Amino acid sequence: MKTQYDGRVIKAVASKFFVEVSDGVKTCFARKKLKSDGNIFVGDYVVILKERDSFVIESVSKRKNQLIRPYVSNVDVCFIVIAPEPSPDFLLVDKIIVNCHEQGIKPVLVANKCDMSLIDLKEYESVLEIIECSAAQGIGIDRIINRSIGKTVCFAGQSAVGKSSLINAVLGSSLLEVGELAKRIKRGKNTTRRTEILYLGEDTYLVDTCGFSMLETVDIQPEDLRLYFDEFENFRSDCRFTSCTHIDEPDCAVKPHIGNEIGEGRYKRYKTLFEELKQRKESKYD
Repeated sequence: MKTQYDGRVIKAVASKFFVEVSDGVKTCFARKKLKSDGNIFVGDYVVILKERDSFVIESVSKRKNQLIRPYVSNVDVCFIVIAPEPSPDFLLVDKIIVNCHEQGIKPVLVANKCDMSLIDLKEYESVLEIIECSAAQGIGIDRIINRSIGKTVCFAGQSAVGKSSLINAVLGSSLLEVGELAKRIKRGKNTTRRTEILYLGEDTYLVDTCGFSMLETVDIQPEDLRLYFDEFENFRSDCRFTSCTHIDEPDCAVKPHIGNEIGEGRYKRYKTLFEELKQRKESKYD
């Protein structure tokens, strides 16, 4: 007799997939076609069947998004972490924001180490939610937790900004107490070398890796980049040309607001990203 379960892939090791179902975690193998297609990501919602003493992944539900490095699907929120030291790489921040918009992920800017000093984030105040926190002092961790409840969340950003410390602070929080599964969580020294999502209770999942990058997922046309900079929206309808890229077209309605409603640094990085996308597009046809 075959028994069917609905579940979610929370970990993948070699050819084994660990699937969270209503009564625990099942170690599963994939149907040959699914495995050969490389079509199973951590975070996937799947149907598994019990066949004798084994569990097999029968099918994978449609994803709302999928990311690489690591391969994770169905992410809701990305915490983009920066800190006073090392100096923030705001070009990286803007790239991740674009990626989040492209993938339908909510970006949240997290300024860690606020006990050391505060970062001037004025130009991001109208762009996305900002959380100032300190993993070392426990400041702002409750805001990260509240933003995570009922969601699948990940942390991204440059090295040494404290992503691991923030994850540890979240894992050590009272949120863990609401889920029985959380009591079994054990994290080793090599945590960041594998891909796993941890169930924290209240339908909350944490992508437990700090080697997270979304730069490779950007695949948009340079002329569409303007659509991913929300602060342009209030002005671009007044541009002379509906296809205005806000670079060098005449009568652009966006550029007069640079340095005021639109951050000067944000606009400079927009131009940098525009040129990167333009060069990538041109290289495809060389």
